[in-house]
Amino acid sequence: MNRLVRALTTSVDPASLMVRVAEQACAFMANADGAAINLLRASDSAFVTVSASGVLAPALGFVISKDRSLQGTAAREKQPLLVHDTLTDPRLSQRVRALNKEWGTRSWAVIPLIHNAEAMGSLLLAATVPGAFTATDIDPMVAVSDFVSALIVSQSELSTLLTDAIIDGRDRGEEAFTARFVASVMVPEAVETEGHLVRLDALLAQPDVLRVAFQPIVHLASHETIAYEGLARFPATSELTPAQWFSTARRLGRGLDLEFAALRAVLAAARGIPIDLPVAVNLSPTAALDESIQDFLLAQDRRLIIEITEHEPFPVDLTVGLTRLREQGIGLAVDDAGAGYASFTQLLRLRPDFIKIDGELIADIDNDPAKRAIATALTSLGKEMNATIVAEAVETAGQLQTLIHLGIEYGQGYHLGRPKSLDEP
Repeated sequence: MNRLVRALTTSVDPASLMVRVAEQACAFMANADGAAINLLRASDSAFVTVSASGVLAPALGFVISKDRSLQGTAAREKQPLLVHDTLTDPRLSQRVRALNKEWGTRSWAVIPLIHNAEAMGSLLLAATVPGAFTATDIDPMVAVSDFVSALIVSQSELSTLLTDAIIDGRDRGEEAFTARFVASVMVPEAVETEGHLVRLDALLAQPDVLRVAFQPIVHLASHETIAYEGLARFPATSELTPAQWFSTARRLGRGLDLEFAALRAVLAAARGIPIDLPVAVNLSPTAALDESIQDFLLAQDRRLIIEITEHEPFPVDLTVGLTRLREQGIGLAVDDAGAGYASFTQLLRLRPDFIKIDGELIADIDNDPAKRAIATALTSLGKEMNATIVAEAVETAGQLQTLIHLGIEYGQGYHLGRPKSLDEP
């Protein structure tokens, strides 16, 4: 219940809203390199920067007097003001000019935020070049400034109302009913999120409910198994697929915990795999770079291959971050090559030991010349990088023969062997 209340109140949190306003203002204004929201503080009539994005990100928390600032002037005059060069404009104090030099900002557009004829703050747009803004440039943002003002006020009032209604209910039963009713009206996904969190917490508290299946990776011509891929399987009572479990966990901030739990389950079950056959484990880039997970992998006494999944962008430091694993003999595979984030550029950057061609490219490859061309290109790239090519999702005899003809030596898929737990016949 506490998580549901947090999810609901966060969804209408005025601070989060102002962050989004600053981000979107920067995104929508072509000439803007940064944006900030300054709100007027009632206690001392000073403007406080409550959200900032882009080049103005360092301005978060900045406080400036209403009476001696351009923001104050714009509020009094109730019209936008432009600064063509922040380093020389006499309307800016020496302190503000120095800060602009530090931030690299040279142009400003200050748009007052007015609600019920009273100034409540300002929207500040900034650019890194002088003279970036004209009145015509900022007209679209001026046109929506009244809406932004009203939105900020209404969200703040709604957040207070929700806190009074939900957190301060007369009893726990009333609190629960109110939270669920309001959530069902306003943010129905919050109810679903609460359910996922409960199931995820239960799973991580008892990770032994995870089961493991192993799928063989085979030499296509001889059908000889050369390695196994370990796959975590979740309780049969769950309505989520394994991919949905991991996606949900990432969205809820528990992705790393779930990946580590699955990894431990796979390697515990792998004790039943012959020691001379490598075991491949799936890890996201984030998990593969985690120090605790790397320590766990290096402590294993068998040959391992880590398959980098394509569910999130590959960070620029991924190659360097995997160095100590590769130096200790752990193989690196890029999963689902040709799809998602596993692009040719990433392959060139990572120089993996194995390139696994995405199953979408293998489907109907025996009838689709374009897919054969992509598979051929990946095969040629693999040869140049001394990487082993593995075709995923091989499901028909026609696909198998086509892959052999294209010079692809290894593969996995239902036609070659279904994933099975070690206690299955």
